[in-house]
Amino acid sequence: MAIPRIPDEDFPMEIAPGIFILGNYYFNLFLVEGSKKTALFETGISGVVDRVIRQIEALGKSPDVLVVSHPHSDHITGLPGLKEHFPKAEVLAAEGAAEFLAHPKAGPALIEEDRFISQSLMEEGIAPGRPSLFLVPDLEGHTVVREPHDLDLGGACLTLIPVAGHSPGNLIAWQKEQRILFCSDSLGFHYPGRGFWPLFFTGARAYLDTIDMMEDLGAKIICPAHQGPIKDDEVTQSLSLARQAAFSVINRAIHDKGDDQALARALFEESYKDEFTLYTRSNILNCSRLLIKRARESQE
Repeated sequence: MAIPRIPDEDFPMEIAPGIFILGNYYFNLFLVEGSKKTALFETGISGVVDRVIRQIEALGKSPDVLVVSHPHSDHITGLPGLKEHFPKAEVLAAEGAAEFLAHPKAGPALIEEDRFISQSLMEEGIAPGRPSLFLVPDLEGHTVVREPHDLDLGGACLTLIPVAGHSPGNLIAWQKEQRILFCSDSLGFHYPGRGFWPLFFTGARAYLDTIDMMEDLGAKIICPAHQGPIKDDEVTQSLSLARQAAFSVINRAIHDKGDDQALARALFEESYKDEFTLYTRSNILNCSRLLIKRARESQE
């Protein structure tokens, strides 16, 4: 099927006064501007850093705050380039993000994934502006967000909210004046017009609780980290689809008494298509295994 890809020339895209989507169709970062400060939510991957910097400068902006949504490779490997270019910007990340990056298995996998994604983008005709990373991103000196935290940007408040279910050190952000929710991957992997693939890697119940909490906010626009925003009438439907996708995998794992590896392989074969192929096969297969594990745990 034809994928409704947002053209590169549409970025940066202003979705509300003072709120811009940066990056490209596959990797979205969000610039939120107030009268006093500007925050960048999401730090993306190394392969889009230079594009994002150009977009920010074309807008005549400079972020005062860089917010790491969570420490997965496609959300943090852009941080070193952003820190280098905007050295005065404060870096914020949720509790647990630094510990995740320090894990001996996390670093090599993160580097491998960043390299593969850069190559995948090149094959899509999107040339990275720099070589992929060879060192794990450094969160030294960052501000740790342990509870909901209001960033007063001047006439605009961006509330950072630690949430559970998807990743250690996971943040979403809420811009209450314009009712815009920046959910990163907490609704799952966004397939525009096709729903979501669930991503409850740290806990299925917590993931569903997070979806419920996000629904209670009453967002007008929801901004996942991939493949563009969700607006107006699609918001309620998308929350429902994200919840259904999670329940589908959970119920499947509960009722299928067969081998976990075979079930994970089946999930992998179903999910590894379209935009997901920007990631390594090994990564998505491991994600499928983790989904089965967390789904089984949800019934204990």
